Amino acid sequence: MIRKAILLVLVEVLVGVRNEPQGPAYLPPSSRPAGGGHPDEWAGDPANYEFSYEVQDTAAGLDFGHREMRKDMEATGTYHVLLPDGRTQIVDYVADEAGYRPMVRYEGTATYPGGPSQDEGYRY
Repeated sequence: MIRKAILLVLVEVLVGVRNEPQGPAYLPPSSRPAGGGHPDEWAGDPANYEFSYEVQDTAAGLDFGHREMRKDMEATGTYHVLLPDGRTQIVDYVADEAGYRPMVRYEGTATYPGGPSQDEGYRY
């Protein structure tokens, strides 16, 4: 009987919690222009920044990084990642009003452990 009473109280509490509002709804900033626009335009000041990071863990086979600089409405940067085949993929990019324009290149030679060498080719 006591278990039943406790269970009923818990159900009432949980149902009550579920029906209560979980907090104020997200509203856009009040300085947002009536016509919408891009978030960078809401603040009034252009975004200018520079950042970079590198991750290198030889034991885990990780090597990647990213560097970006932004001045007003143009961002330029590069990122790289060590691929499983041993090559490094490097992406240099520009992002501005015209869109995102990446230039992809690879460094190194692809190797496949346990597979045929590049001289042998595949046999069918």
